[in-house]
Amino acid sequence: MAHGAAPAPLLRVLAIYPWPSFWSMGEGRGAAAFFLSVTSFPAHGHEMHVLMPGPPDAPVEGDYHGVHLHRIATRADFMPERGRSRVVQHARILGSYVLWRRLALRAGLALAARVRPDVVFGMGAHSAPVARSIAAARGVPNVTRLFGTGLGEVLHDPVKRALRYPEIIAFRTSADAFIMCDDGSGGDEIALRYGVPAERLVFLPDGVDKTRFAAAPDRDAARRSLKLPSGAGVVLSVSRLHHEKRVDRLLAAAPAVLAARPDTAFVIVGDGEEAPRLRAMARDLGIVASVTFAGSVPVDDLPTFYAASDLFVTVSERTNVLNPLNEAMMAGLPVVALNTGRTSDVVRDGQNGVLLDRHDLARLGQVIVDLLSGGSTRAALGARAREDANRRLPSIEERQAKEVEVVLGVVRASRSAGAR
Repeated sequence: MAHGAAPAPLLRVLAIYPWPSFWSMGEGRGAAAFFLSVTSFPAHGHEMHVLMPGPPDAPVEGDYHGVHLHRIATRADFMPERGRSRVVQHARILGSYVLWRRLALRAGLALAARVRPDVVFGMGAHSAPVARSIAAARGVPNVTRLFGTGLGEVLHDPVKRALRYPEIIAFRTSADAFIMCDDGSGGDEIALRYGVPAERLVFLPDGVDKTRFAAAPDRDAARRSLKLPSGAGVVLSVSRLHHEKRVDRLLAAAPAVLAARPDTAFVIVGDGEEAPRLRAMARDLGIVASVTFAGSVPVDDLPTFYAASDLFVTVSERTNVLNPLNEAMMAGLPVVALNTGRTSDVVRDGQNGVLLDRHDLARLGQVIVDLLSGGSTRAALGARAREDANRRLPSIEERQAKEVEVVLGVVRASRSAGAR
């Protein structure tokens, strides 16, 4: 190597990625897992190429935080939301699934011939079979990276289960490793049920930026920053405003809370398809003055919202062991959570929060009132929540280093087998 030349990358990775962005609510806003899954490789000295869709007017290639982007010019939406009817919805899903497999396979094979990857990453269910085909053509290993699964909700219904064919196909597509997010929905059991070998399944919780939460402002400073009343009880919700998140349940409980504690402020952080309906619901309930819809917030600003709040509420339908709950616990907030999925593994009723079963949802308002009225109880629950989260959760750096190490291990094993 010539003096002064850059060292060769340790690994060359090609990721097949079906979304046009790495953030769910705009750049730097929403879940960070997608962003971190690609940027962690250049951060560790590897070369990462990502094949993804993009609008026709976007640059075909570009650099993004050290990642080499390669865009397929298309206006197609490969992850469509719900349609006007179930028939429309499933027709759109099928059409987008078939189209992505065709476009990504053709473009991916051409790109792989050019960049000569050591491993192919299939990101999301739609991309798993594409990554497998490209890897097989190149004679290299492939890794499937899944960010959760909704199959657990529909196992009892054969029709609904069959309509989740992208996920089922992804699990049944051979891969040298399956990296899956532990979001409390029981994804490991689903993966094993659909044939993923236990020795190839890597099931990990997302990490939390512990440094950022340690540097969060104090309560009074945070409230001044957000223009929240210093003496109010602040109830926080953080999520994408999607029908599955059921933020409407919190709004429905708000009138009962305000009847007992009129100075309560509800802060709803997030954006999405449900935003117009939730705003209309707040108007219909007559609680607009007490509800702040903050919209999508940069992840760097989230610690300020947690620091300004008295408690955190999450009542999602599938699972509540998601990043916002982990962040709230790291921030030392008592949490009120609906017992769905494996939430009870994390939120222990009366110890680090309040856990509600479905038949207890009518009590949500009273639970909030009780916590807002009990400062010592809130403090004890919050302290235990922070202690538990700090012990249970890896830092973002630890979590992403683990993912990179898994992929390195796959490549080493493949090379070792090929050398025999």
